[in-house]
Amino acid sequence: MSLERWFGRGNSNKILDLNMNKSFLNRLVLQLALVVAVVLPEVASAQQFVFNATGDVLAGFRKMTGAGGDQGNYELVVNLGNVTNLLNVPAGSTITLSNVNYSALTNTFFDTVGSEPVLAEIQWSAFAAVPGSGRTPAPWVTPLGPIPAYTLWFTLPSTAVNVQSTPPSRIATTTAAPFQGEMSSVGSDAVQVSGFLSASADNTPFLVVEPISYPGYDLTATIGSALNASVGNFGSGNQPPLPAGTVENITPNPFTSSQREDFYMLCPTGTTNPITGSTTDTYFVGYFLLNPDGSETFTAASANTAPMVSSAMSITGTNGFSPLTVVFTNTTSGSITNWVWNFGNGNIITNTTGGDVTNTYTSGGSYTVTLTVYGIAGSSTITLASYIVASPTPKLGPPVLAAGKLVFGGSNCPANVQYRIFSTTNISLPFASWTPVYTNTFLSNGSFSYTNPVTPGASFFQLVSP
Repeated sequence: MSLERWFGRGNSNKILDLNMNKSFLNRLVLQLALVVAVVLPEVASAQQFVFNATGDVLAGFRKMTGAGGDQGNYELVVNLGNVTNLLNVPAGSTITLSNVNYSALTNTFFDTVGSEPVLAEIQWSAFAAVPGSGRTPAPWVTPLGPIPAYTLWFTLPSTAVNVQSTPPSRIATTTAAPFQGEMSSVGSDAVQVSGFLSASADNTPFLVVEPISYPGYDLTATIGSALNASVGNFGSGNQPPLPAGTVENITPNPFTSSQREDFYMLCPTGTTNPITGSTTDTYFVGYFLLNPDGSETFTAASANTAPMVSSAMSITGTNGFSPLTVVFTNTTSGSITNWVWNFGNGNIITNTTGGDVTNTYTSGGSYTVTLTVYGIAGSSTITLASYIVASPTPKLGPPVLAAGKLVFGGSNCPANVQYRIFSTTNISLPFASWTPVYTNTFLSNGSFSYTNPVTPGASFFQLVSP
């Protein structure tokens, strides 16, 4: 039976209407889905600036607009990610920091002077810290090892792209704590500013453009001004660890060549740097370059970007017979944290003080000695092939009595080397109590005569090389 016969024509039209309504609903659902697909990314972009006070590296950028150091209307704070990412960059390798770019800088520091490059006279730096808590602050445990509380990372400007700045010295925990607080406050304030601003391309989880008029916060007061050393530098003025001046570099006008900032890791005095094992070093992590095209890179330190460490040694104990004891004198140079000696006979010593070391060669042979030193500039190795020659221990053969004289034979006795014979009537006496009775030189690995008459009862003899 057809639908028309069952419902009649009128009912058939109603069925058509129902189908049309169903098509309308399908289109409506599709439109709603499209609306959701368009709106959701908008919601996602409204995130606040994200900052972790433990180890996140912040880069701060400010604009100078005149010789008096007056700022532009905005400042830029960028989260470069956790400091462990920079510590893990292979030595000498370079990475590009994607959160810093030409658009971010020019959008923040637009320049109304047509003849001036838009990136000229920008002050910039990078920094991070490890906070502490309680009476005995716990270290920050990382895959690199436990990093002490109040460890600081910060940049110092270099005079040229290929010249490292003067490394700062370590400071006490009580001095480092206020620096850490100042560094962390930059990220905390950036989060507050981010929440105050509406979501836009200039306000992301990694980057926030801040009006300098925002109440209670000004990057200048924290980072400092190159033209006014009495403020900024994380509140330090001219106090250590930061030298007089500023932590910031300033792009010149015109800005035509890359500008360098050196990045240092400063553990508090007396604490252990897990990377070097030292309690005294200043660790040169690497350097940042800000380029005229607005890009920024980070290069991990290597022997070519820091003062070289040089390996050298001298010895006391000028080759001899085994057992041969040799004193090795360390004459290395540079900022060194560990000296690793390989004496060639299976003995290896790691020295952390740089003092002299001693090794005894119990068997005859030729030995190659290697010294490797480690420091903030990387490592350096010196290898001296066949540096130590220990002759086999000389042995006294059974003496023969002839014409009232003793004739001694010897082995392992090179020609033209003088030997001494000691004698005792009591073999249990220590060797220091034995009596030297004869000195002679072997003409070859053979024998020689003991010229003194035999003394009754003197029946124990020992051959000793000089």
